[in-house]
Amino acid sequence: MTEPEFAVVGSYTRERGDGLSTYCVDDASITLCDVAYEEDPSFLDVHPTEQFVVAVNERENGSAISYRVDEDDGSLNRLDATSTGDDGPCHVALDPCGEYAVVSHYAGGSVTLLSVSTHGALEGPLDRQEHEGSGPNDDRQAAPHPHSAWFVTDSLVYVPDLGTDQVVVYELDRSAERLRPLSDTTVDCKPGSGPRHLAVHPNEPASYLLNELDATLTILDLTDPRSPVIEETHSTLPDDVDPSGTIAADVHVHPDGEYVFATNRGHDSIALFVTRESPLNVSQTDVRSTDGKWPRNFAIHPGGKRVFLCHQHSDNIVSFEFDSDAGTFNRIEGVTKLGSPVCLRFV
Repeated sequence: MTEPEFAVVGSYTRERGDGLSTYCVDDASITLCDVAYEEDPSFLDVHPTEQFVVAVNERENGSAISYRVDEDDGSLNRLDATSTGDDGPCHVALDPCGEYAVVSHYAGGSVTLLSVSTHGALEGPLDRQEHEGSGPNDDRQAAPHPHSAWFVTDSLVYVPDLGTDQVVVYELDRSAERLRPLSDTTVDCKPGSGPRHLAVHPNEPASYLLNELDATLTILDLTDPRSPVIEETHSTLPDDVDPSGTIAADVHVHPDGEYVFATNRGHDSIALFVTRESPLNVSQTDVRSTDGKWPRNFAIHPGGKRVFLCHQHSDNIVSFEFDSDAGTFNRIEGVTKLGSPVCLRFV
């Protein structure tokens, strides 16, 4: 894969954001290229062709939109839009073949399936699956809250549900264009943990589940992805920090597979875990400040040498150099100012 030249950022217009933005990425900074106003485009994903992105408008009567990013100047060209079939879509995941998108609805309590063409046309929803259940946290878990979806194979989709403390597993039935729930495969998490996001190891059968409500990281053995097994769970905070007032946000694996990164909102930090001995037996080596407020999402540059952190409450993106040999962060001077950034992806 060639080094990407552009980053696409979604931001909350209900706060201080402008919608979708593109930035030119160079060695030292990111520079604004274009802005397209969309209502609350929160999370987005890049099509496998890297020709366009799909984002969700996190509103009542949610929708999905597709935009082409011009490979020369980073300008945005709106391609299509469609309903996602429920309220509050908070995450979208494109399947590895680029034919479908799975949308998670935090407010609506469901996941839906959209079709995606190689030219960015969207259609749907083709299928809608409602979640059921609740959790012990009355304020946050009175109802199901699917928070994201992740393809762990070409057809198996894991959906962390913050409201029910479960990871619900679906199989994408391409011939019927349906999501088939695999009830025997559901992962039951610690009560009150609030599973939110997940990252899959690039080379080994392992994944890392980030739990929002208790700021922990759970390692899953995916030797048989139809029968995932919980191996261990670690705090994403230092041992001497009270987890109350902190909620975890995002998790990613370094491209070389030797590190896992996780962010904490409230404590406003990024935790580093080492996987060198075994992807199923990790150890925390560092927790450092992100130098901003409320790190909602972050992205590791595909080259592995930089990390870009989106701060929803301090309205900026802060960049760090990452030394994979030493496992250390070095702050890059300057910040990129933009209102309420929620998600950043490279194209």
